[in-house]
Amino acid sequence: MSVYWGGDIPWYSASNMTRRFLKDDEPKITSAGLEAGSRLAPPGATLILVRGSGLFNHIPICFADAPVAFNQDVKAICPREGTDPLFLHFWIESLRPILKESIGVTGIGAGKFDLSFLQGLPFPDLPIERQEAIGKLAASFDRKIELNRRMNATLETMARAIFRDWFVDFGPTRAKMEGRAPYLAPDLWPLFPARLTDQGIPEGWEMGTLGDVAESPRRGVKPSEIPEHTPYIGLEHMPRRSIALSEWEGAGKVTSNKSAFRKGEFLFGKLRPYFHKVGVAPVDGICSTDIVVVRPKRKEWSAYTLACISSDDFVEFTNAASTGTKMPRTSWKVMSAYETCLGTNEVVAAYQRIVAPMIERIIANIHESRTLAQTRDLLLPRLMSGELRVAEAEKIVEGGV
Repeated sequence: MSVYWGGDIPWYSASNMTRRFLKDDEPKITSAGLEAGSRLAPPGATLILVRGSGLFNHIPICFADAPVAFNQDVKAICPREGTDPLFLHFWIESLRPILKESIGVTGIGAGKFDLSFLQGLPFPDLPIERQEAIGKLAASFDRKIELNRRMNATLETMARAIFRDWFVDFGPTRAKMEGRAPYLAPDLWPLFPARLTDQGIPEGWEMGTLGDVAESPRRGVKPSEIPEHTPYIGLEHMPRRSIALSEWEGAGKVTSNKSAFRKGEFLFGKLRPYFHKVGVAPVDGICSTDIVVVRPKRKEWSAYTLACISSDDFVEFTNAASTGTKMPRTSWKVMSAYETCLGTNEVVAAYQRIVAPMIERIIANIHESRTLAQTRDLLLPRLMSGELRVAEAEKIVEGGV
């Protein structure tokens, strides 16, 4: 019921436990929604998805830096007196590999995380001062990772907005027709025509298809041909509505044929396309055959291609044309037939000059964040065991080791 939604209490469920930090666009419930059966976790609680964990690549774990509501699929672990909340959270985070082993795979407990398993593990016997110092250090890594994520989201929003204004809404041309003042740089404004044709597109531009400017390379690979450390991206690694593909794993467990992709190419989740899983490959690697690899036919059409296939309009088109009832899929044949307005080479090249550095920054941020996470995960066990002091860890971080 709508009376339960639209309040000011952040809501956590399986679908939005994808990031540790609260986001501005998190679903929020009202007090009525809370009274209807939701539970409230206080600030400093750690949230763990306990039901349905087997459906994820890892067990989702989030930190409540503000009061948050959650449903029966989630458990909140609150620190006792003498336990630092951040330290407790990162201690739980450090146990991910062990916790995965407790997920039931068959029977009644299938896909369910056993909370009693976690409660039975020995907690480090450290004074509160050391706990606080360790928690603060670990959190500093996560703050930088979160800043990178937000920067990537901002860059993507900017690239999408420019694409829509130039190639969908034809903003500059309409502004000229209405006699409005130029709102682009002096070197860009003259590139846009002053009138629309009878088709409703800028003069000198033409309608075409995605297949006119992009292609899908076919590079099938067999499991026997794949080194185990090759980066592998499956649909489970791809976030929804974000081109920043920051998750992948080694191909050691791959047992079926896959598709190869190269850094800078684009990946489109063709299974259930309405999930809107589209991104730019930050590495060379392999992917599931339920992912379509896309690349521009010419480099100057790269940013245009990515913006096109990651747009809401394109995703809606592929979803409407997908086949299969329970497991709908699209295909490159369908994708390549998508009609789109092709600007002049000069306009497309200008868009490439503006957006390509944004895409490069997104990829660089992904790699920096992964390095930060790896460094954090390497230092935490040593800090918790007493092998390494916080001051020593800070020197390691400052030295870039």
